[in-house]
Amino acid sequence: MSRSNHHENPYGVGLAYRFNVHAEAVANRNEIDLLELSTEDYIVRERRTYSDPNEILLKDALSTFPCVAHGLSLSIGTVGELNENYLSSTNRFMEQHGLNVFSEHLAFHSVDGNDLTMFLAIPFEEIAVQWVKQNYYAVRRKLQRPFALENVTYSFPAPHSSLSEADFLRRICEETDCTLLLDVTNVFNNAHNHGYDPIEFFDKLPMDRVSQMHLAGGHQREDGRWEDSHSAPVMPEVWPLFDEAVKRSTNLRNVILERDSKLKPFSSVMDDIRKAREIFYTHRPATAPQNHLPDFVDEPVPEPDPLSSDFAGLRSFQRTLMGRITDPAFRKAFLENAPEAVKKFDLIDPEWFQKIVDCPGGMVHEFEEAWDYFQKEDEQVAEEYEKREWAAWAQQLGQGGW
Repeated sequence: MSRSNHHENPYGVGLAYRFNVHAEAVANRNEIDLLELSTEDYIVRERRTYSDPNEILLKDALSTFPCVAHGLSLSIGTVGELNENYLSSTNRFMEQHGLNVFSEHLAFHSVDGNDLTMFLAIPFEEIAVQWVKQNYYAVRRKLQRPFALENVTYSFPAPHSSLSEADFLRRICEETDCTLLLDVTNVFNNAHNHGYDPIEFFDKLPMDRVSQMHLAGGHQREDGRWEDSHSAPVMPEVWPLFDEAVKRSTNLRNVILERDSKLKPFSSVMDDIRKAREIFYTHRPATAPQNHLPDFVDEPVPEPDPLSSDFAGLRSFQRTLMGRITDPAFRKAFLENAPEAVKKFDLIDPEWFQKIVDCPGGMVHEFEEAWDYFQKEDEQVAEEYEKREWAAWAQQLGQGGW
């Protein structure tokens, strides 16, 4: 079987690949149907240097398992320029390794050069649907393929949104030919944290557009909210929800268990994979059926213009929210005189101003603290990375390299 065919139609239940459990994954290849590769682990040099610098483990994983690709850095909901380097590197990585299936997050996290690396909910508004539509097709053209969008766990929705989260997802499916990567744990988290019924959520979604699913474990905070930490077994409450989701998803191709930390003992990971496989194969055929996704007429969609007046309110809202999180001086000015402070980001629409004022202060403050903490940590990581780079260069020179 050629590599391109190997990854053409991954099917079944698999694992989000982490290099530090490579041996364990290979040892259990008879029960792991596929792997999900995080593209950033390989297209970002700093991350590759820390994990698999010569891609020896990656090549073994690719030859052993069918694989799908999953991105982290697109920020498709941001009203701004797309990251061309990210897209070209992602496309090159997929072409190089014969990968066919790609997914990203339906969220925004990067604005004005600042990347939270934590997902914020796109305002559930029709204008945001239209922005995502244009951005989706721009990315689709660059990657030369349709791809899946994933629902995310979010701390708070933009206040006074005219659409529910499920209606927002449904509208995006109506406007694009994307499929959905339905993260069932995120549905559980958001339903609990924001007070909606997860089954009614499924009722509103076009479940025939669900091509992939995620499962993960999290933890419950002292205030009762659930967080998507990827550091624990799948919560017992999630399994019945997963069973219902698989039952409804007639075009589901694969399920990925996400575990980013506390991967050992690996038997705990395999317990979740075995349970997920049992449910998956109860409702889905043993071998991959033909894909019957609904037809979509691909009408010409204009290139996204972040400076268009159509998206001015959404853009200003996002820039202002990011300013509150990342800019200590703006935080202070906003608290002292919000109407005057938001002029910095051209926020003049009264409805969008009210949304930014009514964002829950406590939750915004948590993002502020996280941002300040990670800024300090990033400085330390950068220093350590520079030392590793110098060490690598010294080793190459000592061996007569270059």
